[in-house]
Amino acid sequence: MKAMLCACGCRLEANGDAGLVREALAHRSREHATSVSDEKLVRRVVAENAYRLEYAAPYAGGEGPDEEFGPEPY
Repeated sequence: MKAMLCACGCRLEANGDAGLVREALAHRSREHATSVSDEKLVRRVVAENAYRLEYAAPYAGGEGPDEEFGPEPY
């Protein structure tokens, strides 16, 4: 999974650089219709700014232990 932030603050995500380029082009046409850029520029921006993104469950099985911290009971 790859991701990048648009200058407008929107995070774009896709599987790989090619998917991220498609997502960036779609985002540009939806949100930045007056923007003057071509696919070559979008590919360069993705190549320079994209980062690897991983989603992982914080605990094995998706469930964690009971609460380990919090206010002490009286």
